[in-house]
Amino acid sequence: MTPRPRAHPLPGPVPGGSAAPTTGPSVAQAAGRPAASACGPATAPAPGPAAGRSAPRPTTRPAPRLTVDGEAVPAGRLARLVDGTARGLAAAGAAPGRAVALACDHPLAAVVAALAAEAVGAPLLLDGAAPTRHIAPAARIRATGSGVPVVVGDARPLDVPDPVAAVFWTSGSSGDPKAVAVPAAALDHQGRATAARMRVTDADRLLLPLPLRHAYGYSVLRVWRATGAHLYAESGFHLRTTLTRLASEGITSLDGVPTMYRMLAAEAARDPEAALLLAGLRIRGCGGDVLTPALYDDFLAVTGAPLHDGYGLSEAGPNVALNAPGDLCPGTVGRLLDGVEARLGGPDREIQVASPSLMLGYLDPATGGLDRTPFTADGWLRTGDTGAITADGWLTVRGRIKEVLVVHGETLAPTVVEDAVRAAAGVLDAAVVGIRGGDDRRDRGDNVWAFVESADPDHRAVATRVAEACRRTLPPHARPRAIRVMPRLPRTGSGKFDRVRLRGWASGTAATAAA
Repeated sequence: MTPRPRAHPLPGPVPGGSAAPTTGPSVAQAAGRPAASACGPATAPAPGPAAGRSAPRPTTRPAPRLTVDGEAVPAGRLARLVDGTARGLAAAGAAPGRAVALACDHPLAAVVAALAAEAVGAPLLLDGAAPTRHIAPAARIRATGSGVPVVVGDARPLDVPDPVAAVFWTSGSSGDPKAVAVPAAALDHQGRATAARMRVTDADRLLLPLPLRHAYGYSVLRVWRATGAHLYAESGFHLRTTLTRLASEGITSLDGVPTMYRMLAAEAARDPEAALLLAGLRIRGCGGDVLTPALYDDFLAVTGAPLHDGYGLSEAGPNVALNAPGDLCPGTVGRLLDGVEARLGGPDREIQVASPSLMLGYLDPATGGLDRTPFTADGWLRTGDTGAITADGWLTVRGRIKEVLVVHGETLAPTVVEDAVRAAAGVLDAAVVGIRGGDDRRDRGDNVWAFVESADPDHRAVATRVAEACRRTLPPHARPRAIRVMPRLPRTGSGKFDRVRLRGWASGTAATAAA
């Protein structure tokens, strides 16, 4: 259960404007064209309480089971909180076309806000404590210290198109954040299709240490709503707390970002009990950013169990393709979800998606209008990512078109360099960007900059070790031309590297050096 590319990128590598229909086949149209995949369901079901179960079927909604930060929320109390909040929203004028803003990150308030907004038919603006931009709502939901929702009215709400049920902000990791407007039917399909692929039922216990205001976390909430599974929502990720929950609560599914799994893999390497707890999970969902081959391999080596990564983006619901227990293919981001099609278009072989989970468009915070420039003329979403698709629906993502490195005419995925940098002693994390040189030697393409996160105060020594590690594992053209070490890398609210800021730092430094 997983957005943004979570790929095993291959070495090598949302534009605006209207595009003509592509000539590349979709999976549904491509039988006999792409090579068939050797991947597929395992011959035996994956171990765990859900092994062998059929996919969930839509039924009447089961009674919700919820635990927040280790404290059970009885169904009666949850119902009273939702009813009271819904009455407050209605009194403030929240309704179809008049939105509700989630103005806090407390998981209890977030769950109640989602259910109450749905009850009154109002769009839910998943703003969090510090909205990227201001979309005027009819009401805001804040939280007390214990997470009890507090409704605050707003005098001049923006009129939002009636079909809009939720608005997510993109991370802004590679450009300005945009408001993604999603209809109710897309949210419902996303929950059902993700639950079906991962075979989640009411027997599952889902541990979610991620914000519910981001598309990834909210997609797990939709799975909870679709299946009646028990949701364990956490205010944030804490290593010891997570392992304690796994040991004491019978958790079957954990969702997290690559940074989180890197910490868990390091702990599992030190502590065999932690490795057993992680291996005992049925689902180890990884999303929110690229899952590199090195992290996948490291986690598998210390736990004996794979991570279940996939591919998604806020504009697509978010999930497009997922690796699932007993149905995974390392090196891909999984099979397309039921009802989802993908095709490749243009010289970059851009992934384009058709799905019941697609957004309506980007919502203009000033006018309430919908911008559909990310769509092709025939209605497919241009993802801005490049990749490959097999005839039976297995998807491989090579990376963001605008982030791929081009050096001496060869393409290179940033993650290939980042994995080499992380191998150096003292490196906690790494992000790589490409900066086009300022001289006339255009055949050289990008200068590769490596930004390194390290707790070692001797930054010069860390940079030396990074350079040595890159010389051992990378060809000359792929080695960083510049290495900058810092105590902490900048990240967006969703935990991704803020590549816009990194690219700005690199460009400014390069310009200064050139002067």
